[in-house]
Amino acid sequence: MYSLGIDIGDHYVTGVILEQQRKTVVLKACAKLPLRDATDPADQIGSLREQLNWRDGVAVCGLPLSFFSIRNLAVPFADRKKIVQILPSELEEQLPVPIETMLTEFVVSRKEESENTVLAFALEQHTLENLLTRIDAGVDPEIVLPSMTSLAVLLARLEKASSDFLLIHTDLQSCSIVLVLDGQPQLYRSLAYPEQMVVRSPFQTDSGDVLVTDVTAVTEHMKHLCFLIAQSLQYFRVEQKESRYPKRIILSGLLADVACVQEEIAAVFSLPVKTSDLLTEMTVSCPEEIREHWDDRWYGCALALAMQGFKRPAMNFRKERFAKKGNFFKTRNQLRGALVAPVMLLIGLFGFLWYDYHTLQQRNQALGNEMTTIFQETFAGTTAVRDPFAEMQARVKSATGPASPSPLLYNDKRVLGLLTDISARIPGSVLLRVNRLSIDQETVVIKGTTDTFNAVEAIKSALAASPRFKSVQIVSAAADKDDRHGGIRFEMQLQLEDV
Repeated sequence: MYSLGIDIGDHYVTGVILEQQRKTVVLKACAKLPLRDATDPADQIGSLREQLNWRDGVAVCGLPLSFFSIRNLAVPFADRKKIVQILPSELEEQLPVPIETMLTEFVVSRKEESENTVLAFALEQHTLENLLTRIDAGVDPEIVLPSMTSLAVLLARLEKASSDFLLIHTDLQSCSIVLVLDGQPQLYRSLAYPEQMVVRSPFQTDSGDVLVTDVTAVTEHMKHLCFLIAQSLQYFRVEQKESRYPKRIILSGLLADVACVQEEIAAVFSLPVKTSDLLTEMTVSCPEEIREHWDDRWYGCALALAMQGFKRPAMNFRKERFAKKGNFFKTRNQLRGALVAPVMLLIGLFGFLWYDYHTLQQRNQALGNEMTTIFQETFAGTTAVRDPFAEMQARVKSATGPASPSPLLYNDKRVLGLLTDISARIPGSVLLRVNRLSIDQETVVIKGTTDTFNAVEAIKSALAASPRFKSVQIVSAAADKDDRHGGIRFEMQLQLEDV
């Protein structure tokens, strides 16, 4: 099985191909290309595919953190379906663009008895749409996610002895930070470098190496960057009431080996600094001809993304209308073999349908003759009968007169009885306001507001115990944005027992 990891950076797009041979992972190829525009990398990804000679397998595309809006949210439950249901409403007031234009994903970062904390990621749909529509068809990715999530999770798995660390991934124009506590990422942030550092960069790249042209400028800019990192960490600690600290710093990216960068970060945070070396720590088998060109600063993220292709990711933005359509038959023989069984099945089905149709025709003819005989015996004097059933209905109706209307509900299912039963079963401790209640022959629909999601579940459980209802379902439940006290707006449908 082959896996291709593609990492989109500030100025370069890099790719790594891995092959899984039983329990061994082999590095097959790696390459990088300069990126003219980070917001439109489609052309360079196609060129990268040709350079890597990529043919078949799982492709994983990693996007920069700057493409995403990231929030830490507290939710009162751990069920994934419930979190997916309330995530848009929770993010709606925190995002600068309409939530309808965003694609959301999340991972659970912390679990507690009373509530869970999730890291929510939101990506503008047009960004993903532009990438997928313009990308080379030969490298259409099965998985799209932030590059830093794969790198952070992989490093957390490798750093078992020290599971509390701060990952700083440095690029030429920005850096990304990930705070990992107890082996679980808790914070993701993308920080841009100062404008002067971007306009007049104190770095130059030469044959894959990053050279410093102005040490003083780098030192000053790193002090400012460390201040921004410390500010983000402090804000996170206050907001999330977090008392734990990282015990070390792991540097990755293009500036990871720059001495003055390492020294300044170590001095500001008073923590040991280590540079990542994924190829060595993962014990990936690497041929000598590839090892000569390998540089973890360039290919670390792409390697982590390629490893992601061997297992199911915690998040994937290729979903809903962006989900990749499966291609099950890649050769003509596979297609021909797959078509034989359905064709034979269709032939047998048509034969059965023809036989069944012929049998039903004979039975219908016999019943028609029997109905005609009964009609002629019942209504003597009738000679020509075209539709015995319809004519018999008309004769009976004319003889008995118009039918009286049937009541909507009767016996113990009268409206008053239903309302009394509903009112008696809802717990008195539940704060409930009914905005609308409708009753027909089959269902009762209740729309209202209450104070918590647990209250909605309590109402459902109480009503489900009534013998008057077949089933009780929660149609919707979401936070009421117009309620300053945090009310929950819900709709519930009660299926009546057969009248």
